[in-house]
Amino acid sequence: MYLPDLKQPNAPAGPSGTGTILLVDDNDAFRSVISTFLQSSGYKVLEARSASEASIIAAHQEKPIDLLLTDVVLPGVNGDQLGDYLRFLFPQITVVFMSGYGTSANFGSVGSQTGAHMLPKPFSKKTLLLAVAQLLHWKENDEKHAPLRAWGNVTNSIHQPA
Repeated sequence: MYLPDLKQPNAPAGPSGTGTILLVDDNDAFRSVISTFLQSSGYKVLEARSASEASIIAAHQEKPIDLLLTDVVLPGVNGDQLGDYLRFLFPQITVVFMSGYGTSANFGSVGSQTGAHMLPKPFSKKTLLLAVAQLLHWKENDEKHAPLRAWGNVTNSIHQPA
């Protein structure tokens, strides 16, 4: 699914995020920037370079992970398989896939599970923070009315970076 409408004027004004995010990307520089964005907004961020590293981190968590933010293409196990494993450990987890391949890529069933969302790279800090805040807020307050999934129809659902 593509993320909720990010054109809403209710952007987080400062550090206000709550929740634990597992961030998985094999690009160290990109992961570091995204982690800084999330931490500066109040989120607890667990970082992993691969799905296997993320699995180990997740298995040792005492509290549930609220959101998985993962690249689709990872060394070894891909982001979709990681999402399946984490849904087993944390059934209420929200999964957000990131991809720089855009609409020309065909990832088959990636993101086909309920609760999976797509954030195309590149994206701005504002887009990232609004998406995470909206998805976590939706999960906490109105899970039965999930935003519609649009992975298979990305050409009609792309939000431009802010």
